[in-house]
Amino acid sequence: MKRIVRYFPLVFLALFALAPSAAAQNPIARAVLFYSPSCPHCHTVMTDHLPPLIDKYNSQVEVTYLSTETPLQPEELPPLIGIIGDKLQLVYINTGTPIGSEFYFAAVEHFDIPDERKGVPALIVGETVLVGSFEIPDQFPGIIEQGLAQDGIDWPEIPGLAEALARMIPAPTPEPTPEDTPHPTEETATGVPSEIAPATSTPQTPAATSTFNFDQLKPTVIDKIKNDLTGNIISIVVLIGMTFAVVAVGRKVFQQPANRSLCKVHSAIPLLAVLGIIVASYLAYVETTGAEAVCGPVGDCNTVQQSEYAMLFGVIPVGALGFFGYIAILAAWLFTQPENEWLSDMSTMAIFGMTTFGTLFSIYLTFLEPFVIGATCAWCLTSAVIITVQMWLTTDPAMAALARLQERQGK
Repeated sequence: MKRIVRYFPLVFLALFALAPSAAAQNPIARAVLFYSPSCPHCHTVMTDHLPPLIDKYNSQVEVTYLSTETPLQPEELPPLIGIIGDKLQLVYINTGTPIGSEFYFAAVEHFDIPDERKGVPALIVGETVLVGSFEIPDQFPGIIEQGLAQDGIDWPEIPGLAEALARMIPAPTPEPTPEDTPHPTEETATGVPSEIAPATSTPQTPAATSTFNFDQLKPTVIDKIKNDLTGNIISIVVLIGMTFAVVAVGRKVFQQPANRSLCKVHSAIPLLAVLGIIVASYLAYVETTGAEAVCGPVGDCNTVQQSEYAMLFGVIPVGALGFFGYIAILAAWLFTQPENEWLSDMSTMAIFGMTTFGTLFSIYLTFLEPFVIGATCAWCLTSAVIITVQMWLTTDPAMAALARLQERQGK
């Protein structure tokens, strides 16, 4: 017995030495996401990008929240929500609440976030600050992998965060939906009422266990317009102008007689095409490389270029489509010289067709900016105005060219 007691200190020291290595085998990555309920890009990050990561790294999660003195309304979210998993833990901080706003400005000061990087969604993991619906899904998965491969990532040192985490409580269990609740009168195949749930019911995925519905954050059209108010107002004005231009061109084509003597295409067409090539080249560069666009004081070009609508069919950069379109317009203009009247007229008609298609497509893209994306790209608006002006300047020469072609065909 004495011999056994003599070995107790050695056993204790061995367990103490093994404790750090055991903890190192279960590293945890922790991060804080700042969001606003009216932010469309926050909604994208919280409903599309983060749930797959929560599912991937966690076998189970506990949802916690920071309670407030006043009861929350059904449509309100608490200032802090914790998604506490076994490998990935997140805290969502609602900057639309006084507490969440205080935490955000404390983080801005602590991490010395520059003015051009201020905004939500903002995710802080360790000492790294990721901003926007492009940076977060692009870089956060790699940071998680690196952290889990080492000793994990602790909560960021935001003043007051540790105290708030200590006061968070488990969220209430979600109430079962009518589809999940068996009806007392429901009978099995043997005619016995089904009063006992199957023993092998399908478990919920970790991300689905949250009682807080982030889908209710889906912003309204007004929220999206307010997200980039000045830029979106300019977009709407340009959109209205383009629409009126298309209507006016349509009335000219179908209601006014053509002036057959009008031959030459306006001299501004090639100059506008060159300007369009420059703009489209820059947009294609930004879309293909992921570089940050220089947008100027108005608009949010990077948000537009990082959206799913920057790629046609998810493959072709819209900027590249515009680049080749302007190249084609410039090439067609070279054949509009009056030496060969038939070729000149056909080239004029081709320019009108391309600019009309480009204007209609630009109307679609311009509509997306304020009403769907919630941000405006000044470069995109420039291209939209260029193609619309080209369509307007080509209308009369194209009508004359069509009349001459029909006259030749009649002969």
